[in-house]
Amino acid sequence: MLTCLNTATTRGKPLADDIRLCGRYGFEGIEIDTGKLDEFLAHRTVSELRGLLDDCAVQCAGLMAFAFRPFGDREEQLERIRRYGPICRELGGEILLSFIAEPPPEGLGREEAIDRAAVAAVAYAAAAQASGCRVALEPIGGASFMATPAEALAIVEAAAHPAPGIMVDTFHSWKSGVGPEAVAQLPGERVLIVHINDAEDLPPEQSTDANRLYPGLGVLPLHGYLDALRGIGYDGFLSVEIFRPEYWAEEHATIIRRAKEQLDSVMKR
Repeated sequence: MLTCLNTATTRGKPLADDIRLCGRYGFEGIEIDTGKLDEFLAHRTVSELRGLLDDCAVQCAGLMAFAFRPFGDREEQLERIRRYGPICRELGGEILLSFIAEPPPEGLGREEAIDRAAVAAVAYAAAAQASGCRVALEPIGGASFMATPAEALAIVEAAAHPAPGIMVDTFHSWKSGVGPEAVAQLPGERVLIVHINDAEDLPPEQSTDANRLYPGLGVLPLHGYLDALRGIGYDGFLSVEIFRPEYWAEEHATIIRRAKEQLDSVMKR
């Protein structure tokens, strides 16, 4: 598996410096938030960004994030996918992360909700495929719909389209009661990217994004998750994604160095 930094971990810091520091500390990939991307492209070009990635020997793992709207108006998100997909490919990436962003209408049964979500997944996938990209559906822990990788997989399978897949996030999986044994049942070819993070020792239902920690500093069964991913043949990016204001306030180099050191320590054990 490949080490990766999600730029949400360094919120408020410039993308160009993210890339340089990822290269300095040995991250193999970077997952880029479109907000940071837009800030970079306001003054420089996609070609210059690709050159910076190449100079620093850092791969673009993909772009994030696009709201997955299975039940409401999704045209704005589809237009964003059409806009950012070609940029992602020019940067050498292919994964567009799409998180569940709305619950089913009241009274809608699970099977019908999955069918409607599958229709949406096909639309998202077709928009991404036009530029050679794929969409990774992201479950959100505690959501009323698509809260687990298995639920995301059910949508992907119902879509019967080659472009969509799923992502696994250790924090969101833990919040939804999904342990390593459930991850071990996923088809490895459908897992497009993995977010790895840890969390404080709190009840899952009380934990928020601000309670995330660098890998190896919390209570999540990260070694079990990694063993499960290896067992299903996943060999893609492990992207450190942490939304912790305490970390954002640290020096830029400190954040990326610590993220890489902690990820390395978990992967080696």
